[in-house]
Amino acid sequence: MAKYDKKAALKIMIEAAKQYEEKLNDKHFLIVYREGKYIKTVDVGFRDMNFLHMTGVKTRLSAQQFYAACLESKLSEYDFEIDNKGKVQQKLMVLPYLAELLYHHCMIGDFINSGICIRADYFVGDTKAVLSVGFRRGKKTDFPVTLYNENVRKLSQPTNKVLAVFSKNYKDQQYDSCTYLAKNQSIHELRVSDKVSEMILVDEESKW
Repeated sequence: MAKYDKKAALKIMIEAAKQYEEKLNDKHFLIVYREGKYIKTVDVGFRDMNFLHMTGVKTRLSAQQFYAACLESKLSEYDFEIDNKGKVQQKLMVLPYLAELLYHHCMIGDFINSGICIRADYFVGDTKAVLSVGFRRGKKTDFPVTLYNENVRKLSQPTNKVLAVFSKNYKDQQYDSCTYLAKNQSIHELRVSDKVSEMILVDEESKW
């Protein structure tokens, strides 16, 4: 396992925050997946305060202050601490891939509570990068609570194939972009509920 000192960690977190801002922050994603013979969906949202949890570092700054400092390249080595148990090291190994998770092939599954103290309901993972993000169910939108350097198949059961991912700005009512579509999968063939179908804006003339 790679060993990052504070200088290396700082560089990774600042770059990851900028990618997070571009790809994830203030966005909602509709994840469409197949579980057995059923097509199911979850809605996940990303905010500025969620980024700190993905790093695992300890800081006296608020989650929003920490994120803003990363974006402005003003975070210093004195603003955070790295644990000696290796958890932060593992997170830093995959943090650079976080922003791309919902833009290509991924899988999803309910968390297997095998005694690990993780307050997550399910995980979405990229098996290629061995990156898994834990989400907790919310009243309106689910939100990320942890990041693991682990194959999603080891954290969830059953682990299901994601068929498509749609995105929108959190203030918008409709999903207006398709960030991922499985190979040989047509948006029009997705058997989602009428309510979800009405939320998706599909451009008939686009590559979708």
